[in-house]
Amino acid sequence: MATKLESNEERLSPSNFPAPNRPPVPPAPSASRGRAVWLTVLRENSVYFALAALVLFNLAITPGFSNPFAARSLLFEAAPIVLIALGQNLAIATRGIDLSVGSVMALASASIAVFLPYGVGTALVGAVAVGAVAGLCNGALVALLAIDPLISGLALLVAARGLAQALLGGSRVNLPDAPAFDLLGAGALGPVPIVMLIALALAAVVAFVVRRTTFGRYTILVGASRSAAFLAGIPVRRTLFLVYAVSGTLAGLAGLFASSRLGAADPNYVGVNFELDAIAASVIGGTPLSGGRISIVGAVFGVLLLQVLDASFIMNNISFTYAQILKAVFIVVALYLQRSGG
Repeated sequence: MATKLESNEERLSPSNFPAPNRPPVPPAPSASRGRAVWLTVLRENSVYFALAALVLFNLAITPGFSNPFAARSLLFEAAPIVLIALGQNLAIATRGIDLSVGSVMALASASIAVFLPYGVGTALVGAVAVGAVAGLCNGALVALLAIDPLISGLALLVAARGLAQALLGGSRVNLPDAPAFDLLGAGALGPVPIVMLIALALAAVVAFVVRRTTFGRYTILVGASRSAAFLAGIPVRRTLFLVYAVSGTLAGLAGLFASSRLGAADPNYVGVNFELDAIAASVIGGTPLSGGRISIVGAVFGVLLLQVLDASFIMNNISFTYAQILKAVFIVVALYLQRSGG
């Protein structure tokens, strides 16, 4: 009897019954997970942290950096690059690139001198219109003739610079004293230059277009997957055509700003290497070369970061040659950290 009772007790033991289905207890947060979250935050906002750190470093080390005139000069230099970075963002978002923007700036600058005999207003409008025409040509090559954007950009880079030099015979033409040129070249509203205010306003417009309009959504979808966008009925060619037209127009306006600041139409100097700064600022700001994403605010801060970096080299009397090498190293490291983080 005792043996039978013991066997019944064993049979009724809780260990012989299956455990009820209960949701798994989430593991306690670990230090490594918290570290990963902070690393993600740092990577996604790296351009802002880097700019803040560089400004603080210069305020502490660089003589004269705290001078308001130095900051105003930096903003004057940054405004044209902000403009072409906006167009570059749109091109990169479609998984393309626009290498022609620096030369289009030079062509717009040369066109100012060509249109000046017809009035200052005509010269201002003509510079922007020339940039738009160049953008339309680039868009036609990419969208209609299906030429790789890298090839079409290289072709226009050479052609636009050559045409600009041919229009002025390779010489520099001083601009006349006119209120419009003075306003764009030296005008400021408080501590902020007029040209930077215009650039920021256009950045806000582009950001709105990207986030709130059909064209902006099309731009991102084309970059994410061009074949899928085509199958979904998205007008891929028209989108690409408009993207490069906008990029050229902004480059024309940037050429006008740079010429007004310089006080001359110069086909040899205006826009040199600006396309490289615009591409670097766009990618550092969070617009990946793989396309499908745009960060307009990040691109603006990327431009400011590179401009502060240039000012740091100049104000600390670092040789131009070494400064360019250090700048290249900085850009490569920044892009590597972003890529390795994501």
